[in-house]
Amino acid sequence: MSGFADIIGHKQPIDVLRRAMQNGKVAHAYLFTGAAGVGKTTVARAFATALNCLTLPDDACGTCLSCRKMAQGNHPDFVELEYEADPKTGKVSEKYKIEQIRLKVIKQSYYRPLEGRVRVFLIKDADTMTLEAANALLKTLEEPNAQNIFLLETRHPQLLPSTIRSRCQLLRFGALSPEEIGRYVIAEMGASEEEALTVAALSDGSLGKAAALDLEYLQNVRLPLFAQLLKMEGALETRALAMGEMILASGEDMKEVIDLLTGFLHDALQWRVEPDPARIRNRDALALVEQYAQRFDVADIYAKMRSLVYARRLVERNVHKQMIANGLGVDLLATQATMFTRGRLPK
Repeated sequence: MSGFADIIGHKQPIDVLRRAMQNGKVAHAYLFTGAAGVGKTTVARAFATALNCLTLPDDACGTCLSCRKMAQGNHPDFVELEYEADPKTGKVSEKYKIEQIRLKVIKQSYYRPLEGRVRVFLIKDADTMTLEAANALLKTLEEPNAQNIFLLETRHPQLLPSTIRSRCQLLRFGALSPEEIGRYVIAEMGASEEEALTVAALSDGSLGKAAALDLEYLQNVRLPLFAQLLKMEGALETRALAMGEMILASGEDMKEVIDLLTGFLHDALQWRVEPDPARIRNRDALALVEQYAQRFDVADIYAKMRSLVYARRLVERNVHKQMIANGLGVDLLATQATMFTRGRLPK
């Protein structure tokens, strides 16, 4: 990927950036907002590349020395902040602290660019700056220097101080269309049209999420997991244990497995309310969705979805996964609403 032409979607924000370059009115700071994986970082890097391109006035050529250095990740005038490890514990922080902002951003902004026309700073998940770090950056934004461009990204702009937001030009990045996601999945992942439809539906308009989906996993793990929800042979306790084991075996990240199950139940609820195949995300599991929707009423499905939400919270609190999985097995398979994961035993 080199320039804007290689980016899928986001025509409006890209047009804003290109017009600014054409008219010589590039803002000193931009705030890119949108869901995870929609393409904020991709556009930010393309914009940074275009700003210092030696050939084109409003895009990146991909062949000049500056563009090649950007592609190789060693351009001296592009600073992309990453979370740093604590020197004492070695644990990577999930926040930008004031020391990092001062050293990597503020201090470097004092100097002239080494090679390019401007120095570009990219701060991903900018809302994770500590208040002290944000206030330190604010002083730099209040005294703009034409040789520095600041690109801030966030999924949660409301978490940034209003003083930071007010000094940035806001660009919103919406979800990509199913057609855009589908074309990418077919071209880059070698998926069939049917697989592309499923991936597009499951990705929620996020190209990053679509790229992370494993086609083999979707077929060989996800579908059997859904099928297990419909097995009725044997005692509930036996089936619940089997369901729990399958949940544990379905992925290293239990939260992702819970999200898959939540999506399936959402489809079942949708089918109860409006049986329209076009509104079902798990399209390749439509028969299973229909069977599950026929087996449980709306109140039961809502209760099971609450159990999944609560189970996800338990995972985040590092509760023993086997206990969570077994409790979910009961909740998801019981013909009457239960809340085993919250310590309420089924009657």
